Amino acid sequence: MRRNNDSYDNAMTLIADPERSVEGVAMLKAVAEYGDPKAMCEYGRLLDTPGAPVTQNPDEAFQWYLRSAEYGNDRGQFYTGLSFYEGRITEQDLASALKWFTLSAEKGYAIAQYYLGHMYFHGNGVPQDETEALRWYRMSVDRECNEARIALGDIYADPKNKGRNYNEAFSLYSAAMRSGMPIAYYKVGMMHYNGMGRPVNMIAASQRFREGANLDSMECYYMLGIMYYYGKGVEKDVAKGTRYLTVAEQGKNADATEFLNKALDRKKKEWKSANDPIKVNRLNTPDLLYIQEDRSERKGGLFGLFRRK
Repeated sequence: MRRNNDSYDNAMTLIADPERSVEGVAMLKAVAEYGDPKAMCEYGRLLDTPGAPVTQNPDEAFQWYLRSAEYGNDRGQFYTGLSFYEGRITEQDLASALKWFTLSAEKGYAIAQYYLGHMYFHGNGVPQDETEALRWYRMSVDRECNEARIALGDIYADPKNKGRNYNEAFSLYSAAMRSGMPIAYYKVGMMHYNGMGRPVNMIAASQRFREGANLDSMECYYMLGIMYYYGKGVEKDVAKGTRYLTVAEQGKNADATEFLNKALDRKKKEWKSANDPIKVNRLNTPDLLYIQEDRSERKGGLFGLFRRK
C-alpha cells in the first residue's frame, strides 16, 4: 500500500498545479479504482465541487463517497453522512446520516462530531438531547473545529441559557476568529457592541467588524453600516453606512435588506408629503447610494473601496 500512498500524494500535488491538474485527476481516479479509500473520497469531492478540473457528476460522487465510507475512511463516512443529511445528491435520510456521522465522529473526525452535536441539539432526526449535543460539540472543539466553537459559543452566549458563560463564549469565538473564520469576527464584535460579559466597547466592535468585512462577512458589513448610519462608535456618515448596508444586502443579508427597504419607505413618505414628483430609488437618492457589484472580482471594484491597505 506504500506505493498507493505515494501515488495518492503525487496525484494531489498535480491537482494543485493548474497546468497539470487534469493529469492529477486521472492519476487520482486510477488510485481510487485501485482501492485507496482516501482517493475514493477525494475523487468524489472533485466530482461534487463546482470549478474542479473534472466534469461534475454528483451521482457518481456519492458512489465514491459510499465506497470510501464502506472501507472505513472517516472522511468518506462524513461525506456520505452529509449527502444523506442534506438530501442534495441523494435522497435525504437522517437515520443514515446519523449512522455515518457517528462512525466518522467516533474515529475523531471533528466536523462529523460537530454535525452530530447539531443533530442532537436541534432534535434533527434524533430525540433532542442537549447533554449529548454538548458532548459532541466539546469533542469537536478539542479538535479545533471552528464550526463547533461557534455553536458552543452561541449556547454559552444565549441570555436564555441558565448555564450561560459569556467569558467562555468570548474565548470560543476568539479562537475561531484567530483561525480566520469570518462569522467569528461578527460574534466577537457583537459581544463588544452589546457589552456581553464586558463593558461596551464600540472601538473594539468596529475593529472586529472591519476585519470580518475584509473577509467578506456580510454580517460584519451590516453592522458597520448600522454604526455609520447612526453614528454609533464612529463619526456619523449616512452615505458610507448605506454603502456598507448595500454590500450586505447584495450578499443576501436579510437584516440589511429589511433596513434599506424601511429607509426607502421613510424617504418615500417624506417626499410624498412634500409633493415631490421625483421617483424614489437607490440610484438617485443621495443618502441611499446603490453600488453595483461583480462578486467575481473580489480584489477590485466595490470591495476595493473598503479593504484596508
